[in-house]
Formats: sequence, structure tokens, C-alpha cells
Amino acid sequence: MRLLPAILLLVAACSTAPRPSPAEAYLAALERDDLDTAWSLTSTRFRQGTDRAAFEARLSDPAARAAHVARVRAALAEGAPELLDVPPPTGQPAGAVQALVRAARAGNFPEAWGWLAAPERARYTPERLARDFEVAPGAAERLSRALAAVEHPGETTGTETRWPLPTGGAVRVVLEDGQPRVAALE
Repeated sequence: MRLLPAILLLVAACSTAPRPSPAEAYLAALERDDLDTAWSLTSTRFRQGTDRAAFEARLSDPAARAAHVARVRAALAEGAPELLDVPPPTGQPAGAVQALVRAARAGNFPEAWGWLAAPERARYTPERLARDFEVAPGAAERLSRALAAVEHPGETTGTETRWPLPTGGAVRVVLEDGQPRVAALE
């Protein structure tokens, strides 16, 4: 009888949780704003040719960091998908805008918030998003303009798709973790 607990302990000790690929670990560190870990996961060649302060300065802004992660993820998804644990994009950019607008119009602001790009999610909570939509003049019109814009082909550059608006500005969708997220509605 004593042998069974020992075997169970041995089996548990031998099993390890799967580790993310080095590329995923680097991207996850950047998404957590853990620049120390991200720096340590870069190549020796990169560290020898790049000043750490410059690396940190370039990636200290959340929007710049999210854009960098999206660019790296898109490049790897296209050229070396075997290095990524995250599946390739499943949704189209216009679908993210449509889903956000549907959720906002239904008053489901936690869902609408989930369609926002990382920098916007960092600035908002679902509650603040709801307040802004309730009190902001012209919120319904902005949603309608965004929906009308994405009915036409967007301009895609790298990991961002833009739909210019006749009133100025643009609806912008970026890829994050392989999924489209709304960076701007105007």
C-alpha cells in the first residue's frame, strides 16, 4: 500500500506544465510590461548591438509596445508560425468593429470593452466605457459612422487596418494575440 502514494508522487514530480515558446514568452513579457524579462529573452547579438535604455525607451509607451507585439506576432504568424503558441487570426478586422458596436448598443459594456485594443483597455474599465457612451454627445452617431465605414474595404498596413472617415480621423483595428481589436472608432 505504501508503494502507491510513492508512485503517484513520482508521476506528479515528472510531469511538467508545458512552457511557452521563447517567442511567446518574449511577447507575453512585453504584454505584461515586464521589460526586464523581455530584454533577457532577446538574442545575444541583439543585446550586443542595442542599448538597453533605448530598448526600454522604445517600448515604454503602452501603445508602442502593443503595436510592436502585433507586428512581431503577425510577422511570425506569416513567416514562422511554428514559433507561436497562439493560433492565427480567426476574425476579420471589420468583424471586431461590428461586434463592439453590437455590444455597446446592447448595453453589454464588458463585452464591448473586450473588443478594444490593449492601450484602450488599459485606459478604460467596462464601467467607464458605459459612462462615456451614455454621456458623450454623438456617441450613437460615432457608432453608426464606424459601422458604415467598415462596410467598405479598409487599408491594411502590417497589422493595422484603417477606414478613413469623412469627418476626419479613422476607424482603426489592430491584431493582438492574432485577434482583431478596435484601436479607434474615429
